[in-house]
Amino acid sequence: MTKFPNSNEIDKTIPVPLYYQLKSYFLKEIESGNLCLGDRIPTEDELHAELQVSRSTIRHAITELVQEGWFERRKSKGTFVIRTTKSPLVVHAFEPFHQLAKQYGKSPSTEVIDLSVTTANSKLAASMNLAVGEKVLTMFRRRFIDGKPLVTIQNYLPFSLCEFVLDHDFSTESLYETLMGNPLARIQKTTTIVSAEKATAEDAKLLDVEIDCPILVFNTISYTAQKKIVDFAYSHYRGDRSKFEIESNPSV
Repeated sequence: MTKFPNSNEIDKTIPVPLYYQLKSYFLKEIESGNLCLGDRIPTEDELHAELQVSRSTIRHAITELVQEGWFERRKSKGTFVIRTTKSPLVVHAFEPFHQLAKQYGKSPSTEVIDLSVTTANSKLAASMNLAVGEKVLTMFRRRFIDGKPLVTIQNYLPFSLCEFVLDHDFSTESLYETLMGNPLARIQKTTTIVSAEKATAEDAKLLDVEIDCPILVFNTISYTAQKKIVDFAYSHYRGDRSKFEIESNPSV
């Protein structure tokens, strides 16, 4: 946090509850960017000394912000900002990223960190039903919303089906749309496993989060109509900047 709130932030002469004024102050600091993801807020004692309001008032404001998902209390460490956006991006399966972001009035961008040809090791070969040493395309991207990192995506694609991918610029193009445009690589179905994990040092660096903070990891496997794996992907999402909508149509 760049500064402590001072007594001027709390007006005891107006009929607005003091806890609500303090809560509103923190939300304004988040919205303005003065409070950032991972910042520690002042302790209850520090706020009490500065604002001259009761500890129960301070506790009430902070508890509501914790319950609403803005703050997180960490034992022996303090209270930290874990969310900085009021309207997380709702992610729908298969909807192109740039198109989806623009629907929310956001400015999307994609950084292609790596796009190259490698060979499948034993673990990847087993996961993709390939022979060990078979050529695969590897692509690693980082995607941003309004200039802030949202997700990293690691894709593995069989070279035999997807060599044409090398001719595309995925800083502006959609991998899904590119695959769907090729009859041999067209996606027929996908399976996805979602897990909550702790951010690694690499996640922290690329997603601008704290090490060990919660992130969502998606392992998505895409198949052609011939049941060949055309894309094997891991996506690491910042949980504070996105939410996911899952729609199912159960058979009668």
